[in-house]
Amino acid sequence: MWNEMNASHRRTTDRSPIRSLRFGRSLLLMLLLASLSSVMGCNEIGASRDGDASNGEPSPALLSRAESGEVEAQLAVGLFYRNAASASETSKRARDESEALRWFTLAADQGLATAQFELGLMLVTAEGVNQNFVEGRRWLSRAGEAGHAPALFMLGDLSKRGDGGPPNPVMAVALWHRAAELGHSGAFHRLGQAHEEGLGVDPDVESAIGFYREASLLGYMISQYRLAVIYDEGLLMPRDASEAVRFYRLAGEQSYAPAQAQLGYLYARGDGVIQRYDEALRWSRMAAEQGNADGCNNLAVLYLKGLGVEQSFDDALRWYRLAAQHQHPGAQNMLGTLYLTGQGVDVDPNEAEHWWRMAAEQGYASAQYNLGGMYSRKISTSLLREEALDWLGRAAEQGHTSAARELAEVQAMVATTTAQKVEDAAIESAQTTL
Repeated sequence: MWNEMNASHRRTTDRSPIRSLRFGRSLLLMLLLASLSSVMGCNEIGASRDGDASNGEPSPALLSRAESGEVEAQLAVGLFYRNAASASETSKRARDESEALRWFTLAADQGLATAQFELGLMLVTAEGVNQNFVEGRRWLSRAGEAGHAPALFMLGDLSKRGDGGPPNPVMAVALWHRAAELGHSGAFHRLGQAHEEGLGVDPDVESAIGFYREASLLGYMISQYRLAVIYDEGLLMPRDASEAVRFYRLAGEQSYAPAQAQLGYLYARGDGVIQRYDEALRWSRMAAEQGNADGCNNLAVLYLKGLGVEQSFDDALRWYRLAAQHQHPGAQNMLGTLYLTGQGVDVDPNEAEHWWRMAAEQGYASAQYNLGGMYSRKISTSLLREEALDWLGRAAEQGHTSAARELAEVQAMVATTTAQKVEDAAIESAQTTL
């Protein structure tokens, strides 16, 4: 059961820095407006701090300050329009993006590093403007020279990928170092990746873990998750399930779904933590409600077995289907098994074959064995025989012992059948000659 629950297609994903920056823009706008409010007086900006909700425009007081050349007000107006563009309908988005670009340019020309960063970001990500890596990097570099950590971080990413020039991992590492020295958590994570993978530096396990820890201490959930995976799978050191649980929890408490799903799995197994099905259910549900395939699969197993919750085939099937729709091979394999055995559904061999094939084509050995076994039990044509040999062979190559055993049996049966056909043909030929 737990093997099926852990049939994870887990990836150590790194959320796009752009997604985090969009949240940062909203926070920065709030702080700027609060600061401007204290200068301008609550009566000037007051309730219209976020702009005029009726027409989607910045407040007249804020626009007046920006138009008079006040650089922070120009930045605030730019951020207002950029945030508005993210939520705008297509017809209005182009106008909002154009306004954001105009105000960022005005503030950037006055030397405001944050505006230079925002302008550079729009240019390299083609947000409301034709993509221009050269010009974008120029503005990001100006912001970086002023000690703007996110600009240095972004320049490092661009150097790594080779956007606007040839890939330069050594330069990328140098830029991430500068950003990290300014306390940028994502830069510490990138340095951890670089030292783990040997990107622009010699591979260094201790340094990689050290950088991941620095990012983790700053609350960077991707590093927390990466450390958890390292401890969980014993990738760079002996396995330590307790440490894995600790870091999964840190990331999970920040709503990082992959960490929540794995924490649920470890609670279900009692691995690195006292076994508690209620906690397994709670963490798995949090992940599943974010659309995480592993979380959906965990919930399906718990409902199927009635662990920490009343047994429910309907709920199990619902969560298995959701996980399967997200291409979770373990869930697809289990759906095939449920349809073949009729647990909670009518027996339907065609559905069983469909789901097993979905998982088998992802390289899932148990599904390859199930699919090959299905074909081996109804060999009636050369096509089915080849299918059986193919899928059983793939599973056997992955070390699936039952598949290897059945493969040998099918090969022996095919050899016997072939020999019998040769003998029958010889006898028929001899009789015809006589």
